[in-house]
Amino acid sequence: MAADPANAKPGANGSRRPDHSHSRFLRNTPRKVALFFFVVAFAALVIGGGFAEISKNGSPTSLETAVVRWTILGSLVIGVSAYRIGGRFWAERSDGSR
Repeated sequence: MAADPANAKPGANGSRRPDHSHSRFLRNTPRKVALFFFVVAFAALVIGGGFAEISKNGSPTSLETAVVRWTILGSLVIGVSAYRIGGRFWAERSDGSR
């Protein structure tokens, strides 16, 4: 296919930025919320490992363990729910065809 010099934009140089509107994961707000909460869950897991490293006896306190456990569990529940809502939202928006 030949280039169309009439529609060429100066400075474009044939390069384009990625179009995130076609991204399967980042296509709507609920999926972005899900990504955020998955990152929070992973960060809590890493921080929980840090608690074990900085504790005097090598194990975190029961309060630290409970906070990390509920943060991870809550983030995963919210993340999975938002991911599912985002998928249903997209399916309804595109009339069920994927």
